[in-house]
Amino acid sequence: MSKQTQKSTSRSKKSASPQKSTRRTKRSGPWVKLSRSSALNVEDFLTFRITRVTNALRTGLTKRYLEEFELSLPEWRLLALIARFAPLRFSEVTSRSSMDKGQVSRTLREMSKKGLVRMKAIRTPGSRSAEALAAPVMVSITPKGKALYASILPVARKRQAEILMSLTESERAALYSTLDKLFVTIGRAAFQEEGE
Repeated sequence: MSKQTQKSTSRSKKSASPQKSTRRTKRSGPWVKLSRSSALNVEDFLTFRITRVTNALRTGLTKRYLEEFELSLPEWRLLALIARFAPLRFSEVTSRSSMDKGQVSRTLREMSKKGLVRMKAIRTPGSRSAEALAAPVMVSITPKGKALYASILPVARKRQAEILMSLTESERAALYSTLDKLFVTIGRAAFQEEGE
């Protein structure tokens, strides 16, 4: 090999190295070297990223198959919850769904009109009318609701699996573990704030 060829080969190796490291930096993202006073852009916030993925999943995945069954996202969420755990008190439906109390109430009323769920106030014998209004409400699923849930569930499972299979096995395990860890961390922080 001539000296000139050796020089050009070593130059191309040197110029290739920085490009590789730049690519690695871009792939690793803005979260790798992070401190509490980090200057993250809004589009790099965890909340922004998770919301973007959530919205994409809702619009591009869940809404599509729910349209076939004429069900809204909140209705599906509550139907799946009630099908698994019913009978439930209204307060349990709210806490398990992580939905706003008002939204749960509106959604359950709509589902009741469609004949998917039943709501019954638990009244103690001899209670006054004022106490009856504040009585706890039990929510249960109807046969029609069970049948609808049984029809949607296989479709939902298939679509969810298709999305998850775009990740490798190790990526799926890491994502599941990471989401659990974040939820525990955020949940603990929220609990501590409420206690203060």
